[in-house]
Amino acid sequence: MKYLIIVVFICFSFFNLQSEVTLKSNTTEIKDLSCITLLTLAGEKSKEDGEMVKYEKLNKLKKNYLSKYDNNHFSKNQTQSMVDAHKMKIKEKGKRYINKNLQKCGLK
Repeated sequence: MKYLIIVVFICFSFFNLQSEVTLKSNTTEIKDLSCITLLTLAGEKSKEDGEMVKYEKLNKLKKNYLSKYDNNHFSKNQTQSMVDAHKMKIKEKGKRYINKNLQKCGLK
């Protein structure tokens, strides 16, 4: 009976570890998608303002993030919901939100 309980405990431990690894990979994808969409929004804004040097930096960084994934890896719904979330935060916090998160995405 003791051995059965030990075996069951070990099996549950492995199941728990497997789900934790899956969650970590999903959060990396979500962070990357967040950076991609924010870089797109900031790139469009800098292009409208005529800041072509900044636009090219943002575009290059966005391509680096996109190169990690296959074409059309992120669905249009995922991308649009992330864009909407960023736009809402930008309205609340303004340019500081953009600058702070661009730094998190690797813009120097």
